[in-house]
This record gives sequence, structure tokens and C-alpha cells, in this order.
Amino acid sequence: MKQWKIAMISMLMILLAACGTNQSEGADNSTGEEDLKPIKVSISTNPAVEEVTPGEAFTIQSKVTHDGENVNDADEVRFEFWKEGQSEEEHQMTEGEFTENGVYTMETTVDEAGTYYVISHVTARGMHNMPQQELTIGDSSSSSQGHHNSHEEEEATHDHGDHSSNTHEGEGHHNHDVMAHLMLEDQQSVGEEVSIVGHLKQQEAALEGADVQFEIWKEGAEKHQYVDAKEGNKGEYTAPFTFEEKGNYTVKLHFRKGEMHDHKEKSITVK
Repeated sequence: MKQWKIAMISMLMILLAACGTNQSEGADNSTGEEDLKPIKVSISTNPAVEEVTPGEAFTIQSKVTHDGENVNDADEVRFEFWKEGQSEEEHQMTEGEFTENGVYTMETTVDEAGTYYVISHVTARGMHNMPQQELTIGDSSSSSQGHHNSHEEEEATHDHGDHSSNTHEGEGHHNHDVMAHLMLEDQQSVGEEVSIVGHLKQQEAALEGADVQFEIWKEGAEKHQYVDAKEGNKGEYTAPFTFEEKGNYTVKLHFRKGEMHDHKEKSITVK
């Protein structure tokens, strides 16, 4: 009888241990599935874009959620804002300010009616998202024809520039609707290490597994430095770099994945 009781107790302990293991595995699987869900970012304005008036301040806001819950602890939220036709150097970059309930904001003012664009660069929960939204502010119809003509001229110039670049690179660029952004402040300090960050996105999804390299050179210098970037968050490629001398520099992001390859560059000043 005593041996029978011991056997029964042993069987019960084994069953309890198995149940605990299954529950633990279930919790782990649940956590993994949650981590796979992307962060969502929605862009809006206050007041509504239809009510925004040139010359008056308004707010651009991003609502960040993950698995249906507000993200109040995003690693970074930055707004990139510009008017249609402006060069990348003219884009306004602003750190988002957290308010509440997953909402991050920036305040700005436009001087004239027209078509504007905003990209919300968000890094949170080990992921990156950067949706873009078009904002039509005021009555821009009066200047649309003039802009259309200038836009055609710009496209013609851009096409010519691409052909020159193709000759230099030895092959054409095929970006397959890839959106590339180079995140680096316009002003840098000499002798201080900085993180150069590039974001790649294709059809609203982070572009993973690309080969990314940063090309850096000082104005007037023949020597160019090349730094390999490592992918951390999905679609986010980073490399450390220290500017050893003061001056004007160009930083160019090169990316390649399969047949996709292109570049994006930015001018900065080191003081």
C-alpha cells in the first residue's frame, strides 16, 4: 500500500509539472505573437487640415499604438515637414512632444497656401514606422499651374542628374518604391561620436536585410570614407562616426538588396 501511494504521488507531480510547462510555453508563444505585431502610426492635425489657415499656428500629431494599446514610451518620434517642391535640405525636422494616450505633437505655421507633406518617424518596441501624409492647406489652386510647370522642370533636371549618377555608378538605380531617409542633424560638433541612422521602407513596410553603407567626405577633399551600417530595429541601419575636422560635409546613404539599389545624401556642417 505504501508503495502504491508513493507511485500515485509521483504521477501527480509529473502531471502538475507538465501542466506548468504547457502554460509557460503558451505564455511565451503569446508574448512572441504580440511582439510580431507592428506599431501603428496615424497622422492628423489640430484643427482639422480643412480649417488650417496660412499664417496661423496649428498642430501636427501622431497617434502611436501597438496591439491596440497606446504607446506612451516611444524611443523616438520626429516629424519631417515640407512644402511641395522644396529640396530635402529645406525640410523641417522637429522632435515630437509626448502629450497623452500615445499622442506626440509638433506645432508649426505655414506662410502660404499649398500642398505640404509630413512624415512621422517613429521608433518604438524594437520597430520603426514612418508614414507619410499629404496636407492641402488653404486655396492653392491659384498657384497650381505655376507649380506644375516648375515641377516639370525639376523632374527634367532630376532625370538628367540621375543619368550622370548612373555613369558614375556604372549602372542604373532601381529603388522599387523604396523610401530612404537619412537621419542626421544639420549641425555637428567636431571630435564627438555620432550615430548616423538610415531608414528604409518599401510599400509601407520596413525594408529588412539590406546592405547599407554611408559615404562621408569633406567639401573639397578627394578622400571619401565608407562606413558599413548595421541593422538594429527593422529597416533601421546605424553606424557610429566621428568628424575629426570642422567644415562642410556630405553624407550619402547607399543601400542595396537584390536588384534594388539607390542612394540618399545630406549636407551637414561640423563646428
